[in-house]
Amino acid sequence: MAEGSRMTAAQLADKLLGDEHADVLRESVAWMASQLMEADVSAKIGAELGERSLERTAHRNGYRPREWDTRVGSIELAIPRLRQGSYFPRFSSRAGGPSRPWSRWCRRRM
Repeated sequence: MAEGSRMTAAQLADKLLGDEHADVLRESVAWMASQLMEADVSAKIGAELGERSLERTAHRNGYRPREWDTRVGSIELAIPRLRQGSYFPRFSSRAGGPSRPWSRWCRRRM
């Protein structure tokens, strides 16, 4: 039936990375990373960005830029800074290599 005309995930990734859609993938990964970091920081400090809360344990203090190398290209991350304590995303290690299983999955060849 239609099984013969379907693309595998590896074929789809190769096709998207081979043409103009690579920028869409890069932007999507950057957006997802940004959302994950914001959710992580909000959970860590006990308040959303701009929210006043009695449960707040720290305050944000801007962002620091970091390069993150992925299969879809190098992505410039804006990592939130904290006034008290520190934050570094769980999906990226300080050494620049993968530190979580899903990060390794994002980098592997499909």
